[in-house]
Amino acid sequence: MNNLEHTPATLPTTEHLPRPAPTREVPDWRRLETALIRHSDIVAGGIAYADEHHTGVDQETAQCIAHVLSRSLAPDSALSDYALTGNGDYEALRDEYLTIYHDPEAPAWVREVVDHFGTHLIYQTFPNASTANYLAPFPRKLSRLHVPTEITVDGLTMTVNVPGIYGRDTIAELPDTLSELRLAEDVGLQAFLSVPGVNAVSGDIMEDFHNSSIGVWRDIESAVTELALLDDREEEVQDFAAERKLYFDYLTPDYEALKEELEESLSLVEREGRIYVFSK
Repeated sequence: MNNLEHTPATLPTTEHLPRPAPTREVPDWRRLETALIRHSDIVAGGIAYADEHHTGVDQETAQCIAHVLSRSLAPDSALSDYALTGNGDYEALRDEYLTIYHDPEAPAWVREVVDHFGTHLIYQTFPNASTANYLAPFPRKLSRLHVPTEITVDGLTMTVNVPGIYGRDTIAELPDTLSELRLAEDVGLQAFLSVPGVNAVSGDIMEDFHNSSIGVWRDIESAVTELALLDDREEEVQDFAAERKLYFDYLTPDYEALKEELEESLSLVEREGRIYVFSK
């Protein structure tokens, strides 16, 4: 793998810094590198194909990467089981590969390999996972990919989105942080945090919320009418028709199509009978 180009992952500079998983096992880098050399054709070939075709690594490559990574840990690791079966508990696997990823001694090429395995596993477990706003999904990076994460805050259970570089400890602290922000009482904030592109551990949630908020409407028709400038569109059509001596009683807006058009730049979230709109 030494002949590949390796670029260290860019980590966010927020108050919620990525923390290694609870496992305190020190990775054995010598065993990992030996395994990688032995399986370099599959690993390097699979990554090169994925990069060239803008896809994730295939299942064979993912299981081979899991085997390589597992060689740095105990024989009974979750990564070792995944290498054999192609299945495993997401959180157990995440704890192990983030232990490797965040180790201060981890070489850049190790982080690259973990990025490919971790993003493959996330999409396998959460097919609807999305990247952060304005970030392309390629190259595959754990820092770019948001993982749907269920949390409970003061009796409210909802799904928020956490970048894939964060582990169990950081996620465990999130309910306390959101409790301080009175999430359970703030429906607008709940709507904002449900948007896939929003990072729930950014460290600037309230600032992000206020900067992104466009407004609240009573229903989707009202939101589309105002945001898509529907009255102006209808006036343009009427003027165009009148110039050609054509007259009609009414126009029928295609609200679904107009909503899809708006969603190219806005997030429209329905929550508790209202439509909350945020810029992307």
